[in-house]
Amino acid sequence: MLNTPSERPLKLAEMARLLGVSVTWLRAEAERGALPHVKTDRGMLFDRATVERLLIERAKREGVARGK
Repeated sequence: MLNTPSERPLKLAEMARLLGVSVTWLRAEAERGALPHVKTDRGMLFDRATVERLLIERAKREGVARGK
């Protein structure tokens, strides 16, 4: 069970804002299956830690270094 605000699922716009990406990009990545999410009747929900971990792993695989 989720106990703290940092553990609660984030809405699409919240997740996009935290990542510094557009809602359009985040939605497209989720819809193509690249990012895990839960579809609800009101939109999409994301687990912040999972999404951040996957994006870091992807950046490492693609040779994208932070700060470069």
